[in-house]
Amino acid sequence: MENGSLPGRICSRRHLLYLLYATLFLLPLHPMLFYVTLVPLVLGWLVNYRWAGEVSFRRPPLWQPGAIFLIAAFLSGFVSPDTAFSLMNWAFQPLMYAALYLLVFTMSETRKEKETALYVFLAGALVTAAYGFFQYADAKDMAADMAAQSWVDPERFPLLRRRMYSTLENPNLFGAYLLMIISLLTPFFLRERGKRQAAFGILLVVFVLCLALTYSRGAWVSLAAIVLGLTLFYDKRFGILFLFIPLILFFYHGQITERFLSLFSGEDTSVGLRFALWESTEAMIEEHPLLGIGWGSYFLAYPEYNFFIQDEHVLIFHAHDMYLNMPAEVGIPGGIAFLAAFFAQGLLSCRIYRHGKDSFSKSLGLGGLLMVMAIAVISLGDHVLFSRSVSFCFWSLSALCVSDYAVTEGEKDIG
Repeated sequence: MENGSLPGRICSRRHLLYLLYATLFLLPLHPMLFYVTLVPLVLGWLVNYRWAGEVSFRRPPLWQPGAIFLIAAFLSGFVSPDTAFSLMNWAFQPLMYAALYLLVFTMSETRKEKETALYVFLAGALVTAAYGFFQYADAKDMAADMAAQSWVDPERFPLLRRRMYSTLENPNLFGAYLLMIISLLTPFFLRERGKRQAAFGILLVVFVLCLALTYSRGAWVSLAAIVLGLTLFYDKRFGILFLFIPLILFFYHGQITERFLSLFSGEDTSVGLRFALWESTEAMIEEHPLLGIGWGSYFLAYPEYNFFIQDEHVLIFHAHDMYLNMPAEVGIPGGIAFLAAFFAQGLLSCRIYRHGKDSFSKSLGLGGLLMVMAIAVISLGDHVLFSRSVSFCFWSLSALCVSDYAVTEGEKDIG
């Protein structure tokens, strides 16, 4: 069919961009709602690419590890305790992560399109923050949620009765999401001037406050990773901020300090649980080194390796450590491929930051680098990419940050 055909008019590039922006906005708001726009976006892009020719395909750099991981995750489904579940989960999560990554990378061609995607992300983040504050203000319901979800050890933290989690289902997941937004926003705040810098600064304060109210210890430590990244790659004077940590801990003795210091005591149940999970996960890897226990099947396999949790009705969905969870589920080769794909985003972002042609490109590059550093740290104690919302946000933000890295017919260029 020619460019003026019916498929081209229905699935024009302009319509696909609207669907893409709607998907990016919806990602953090609900763990399933964004599929309403994502699935038509993927199908519409395929139709347009086949019949209308308005959209093109750009192969992203360092795509090989991601492809190997996808194959390994798919094959692992055939050794899963529930093959049908594992393959279905693979189709709607890793496969769709890759699809959205490719679409963001391919369709973010012009400066205006990249800026629109950035503002859409920030709009979604602002909605989650607003809902988080509304939710946090309802002390009665918040206390009920804390008790029902066991988000804190009441004996260790009797005064901690509220933790912000907004639309992300869990305070640690909300903390991981906020780390990504803060990572992306900070370089633009530092490099912009005038009203835009003031607006970005206000947003940054809001998101950092939300991060504090999650009481997520892993997120707090990962925020320090962002500061470290700024110190190493942007301005060494950011290292001065580390001097404020002991001062705050010395003079302020509220629940934030208590929660942070508990990281080093090992006295609350969540720390003990993680050590037990890691030991069980290591046993899974030793027994299933090639294909793992099956993609998404951790909760099905864990009871056979459980020596810590006495209640058989408690479901453990992941290992609370990305570096152990991935090889456990998809095997050591697949786990290595995943980590290579993950850290490749930081490598590409660093290259863009160092060689980008303008301030916008450099800000995206630095944001992507800081984001990988933050998620790499928080993933030591919690497998936050288990969440589909967090994973979709990470991979789509990564695609946006590296979208200035052009690879065409073997010719590499930054810009």
